[in-house]
Amino acid sequence: MTLEILLFAVYREQVGQKAVRLELPDGATVRDAAEKLEADHPELKLKGALAAIDETYASPDETLHAGDTLAFFPPVAGGSGDDDPSEDDHFFVTEDPLELSRYVALVTAPAFGAVGSFIGTVRTPNLGHVVRYIDYQGYEAMIFAQMKRAATELRGRFELGRVVFAHRLGRLEPGEASIMIVVSSKHRKDALLATHAAIDRLKETLPVWKLEVTQDGARWVEGSSAAAETL
Repeated sequence: MTLEILLFAVYREQVGQKAVRLELPDGATVRDAAEKLEADHPELKLKGALAAIDETYASPDETLHAGDTLAFFPPVAGGSGDDDPSEDDHFFVTEDPLELSRYVALVTAPAFGAVGSFIGTVRTPNLGHVVRYIDYQGYEAMIFAQMKRAATELRGRFELGRVVFAHRLGRLEPGEASIMIVVSSKHRKDALLATHAAIDRLKETLPVWKLEVTQDGARWVEGSSAAAETL
């Protein structure tokens, strides 16, 4: 069977391509694909990688099928976006500056008496180094999928009105916002608790990676592998 393999962040750098085709026997697993890919590209080292099949996290022993899109990426570091088609929730992935007033307007309605928000920005210094900028890279289709799942999880825990998640990709300088979370609810407790829970969950699950450029050089920021089992 033939599979399309997507590579992100440092793995894309190692291979020099963002996508490759891979031939595997029927019944092959994610681990089999990783081993074949490493054999074809000796410069590639996938130990510790996370994997996703068709934008859903996958374990190393999950079986692959013809036509699957398999992605490999490092643990996650916590164009124009499109609205989610659901009535109440909106998700954005963009390279443009994030717009808090727009997102507040999307969640505001007479039925909801509270609006809670979180804004994450690029900071400097970090670990004793002056940050010049951070290049945020991400698996955009999967970011949308994970945002939707996170919103569904939140609605199972809190009584919410509307939800907006927005993440910016590309080059961001200190002080610029990389992520915004805005939620509404009838009462303030749900909005405030949901905002806190949302950023914790999104930092674990969104496939986003940060190349931090400082006055001393560049490094990939170490991420979290809490979302799934690694290779």
